Amino acid sequence: MKRFGRLAVLLVLVGSVATARGELLNASFEESSDDEDWFSDQAKYWGRWGNWINRETGWTPTHSGDCLIGYHHWRIEEQTTSGIYQDIEDVSAGSECTFSVYVYKDPGTNAEYVELRLEPKGGGEAIASQFYKMGDIPKGKWKLISVTGRNEKEGLRVLIIVKPRQQGKREGAIKFDDASLECGE
Repeated sequence: MKRFGRLAVLLVLVGSVATARGELLNASFEESSDDEDWFSDQAKYWGRWGNWINRETGWTPTHSGDCLIGYHHWRIEEQTTSGIYQDIEDVSAGSECTFSVYVYKDPGTNAEYVELRLEPKGGGEAIASQFYKMGDIPKGKWKLISVTGRNEKEGLRVLIIVKPRQQGKREGAIKFDDASLECGE
């Protein structure tokens, strides 16, 4: 019985440490925002802006699972960015956090860049930002990219941003899968 009690206390402590550090929801984009439509183009728990950055159920290859976020660069007509974001409520103030995601660039993709950004929960001035130009991302294979920063207040927003090519014909697509967030002191 003592062993069970210690195990229960340990599990509660581990659970509260994990919760206190924040956890991404639907990090591999498998869940649809529409419980009635598995094929919905928006991932549950993720907000988005801009055009043609969608949850895709039929694109391959995925890094894992059946879904990913696909940026349809060849379809973008505007000059503005597109992106997705998630607010994480339970990241303790003063935590150093690393937000990562796997990225895959189709051959010929000529977007300006992919940016990973950390902001205060609810949005605001960037806490940290990391830009990846197309030359930084290998074509035709998955690469883990990340950004690290320290939040001043409780909570955190993570963002994946893509800026389209500003001049000339736009080509290709970019895929994102298996995001993660790790926070510590």
